[in-house]
Amino acid sequence: MRALAVHLKRWRPAGLGAVLMLALLTPHQASAWFREGHVATAALAYDILEQHDPEAIAAVLRLMQAHPDRARFDAQLGGLTGRVGERRMFELMAIWPDAVRRTPYDHPSWHYSPRIVSSMRRLLPIAFGSAQWAFGHNLAIAHDAAASDAARAVALCWVMHIVGDMHQPLHTALWMSWRFPITDAGGQWAWIRASPDAAPERLGRFWDAAGHPGELALAQSGAVEVELEQGPPPDTETLSPDPETAFARWVAHSRELAYDVVYQGGRLKLGTSPGSAPVLPGDYVEQAQLVSRAQLTAAGRRIGALLMGLR
Repeated sequence: MRALAVHLKRWRPAGLGAVLMLALLTPHQASAWFREGHVATAALAYDILEQHDPEAIAAVLRLMQAHPDRARFDAQLGGLTGRVGERRMFELMAIWPDAVRRTPYDHPSWHYSPRIVSSMRRLLPIAFGSAQWAFGHNLAIAHDAAASDAARAVALCWVMHIVGDMHQPLHTALWMSWRFPITDAGGQWAWIRASPDAAPERLGRFWDAAGHPGELALAQSGAVEVELEQGPPPDTETLSPDPETAFARWVAHSRELAYDVVYQGGRLKLGTSPGSAPVLPGDYVEQAQLVSRAQLTAAGRRIGALLMGLR
């Protein structure tokens, strides 16, 4: 490990940082949670507001009338109206930042805030990406009555999406080791197999799928939303002492989960190619599913709390 540290110290920090950011933003980088995960968090946020602050729902829908990409939403709504249409609008808002990748609306660095969580973190003890700044920036615009409705609508979509992204542990963490000397790019360069007869897949993709091998089999006919709805309403402690500090706390917790659960404190065996992908430990898939559901639930409830009072 000392030899690796000496080798890496030959890199200029800025140069290594540029390599890591390039790795994070390469085309194969998956969205944090697949579409269904973000849909579930938005639906839960809608249900919370419906119970505790329906005026906030009305405010969101009013602002979304001015969204500069409104035609996309109308096409995807397919004529839905009433409560079903309103809930669907929330869901579309949460996935919009992924839908507009590689367009003028795209902000790739807003989807991430990863730090190295292995023992090599001392070499680069910084976070990459701009999620923390983007969250505060967009939340301020969303609640600013003096801002244009169009700007507030775009900001609302980003707030919902960023909160969801940061609850996926591998959008907050990187693993650096002898095997991954310039990190595993948040699981995108690490390969696993969910079972002995499963095809190899990237660790990041496995977690984007909430621990479900292959594709995310959640939210069919609203199944995920039903499961996530359980629990008491969010209280003031959710955003204590202020939203940006709370957000930083949520991100820190995701990094802890990445170290303890995703990487198992460094004990998880990972391949560097599909051919070298090892089979996950026996209880890993179940644990990943439990953690993912807990994180999706937390994200949905926190989005709801953040939108309370919107007018």
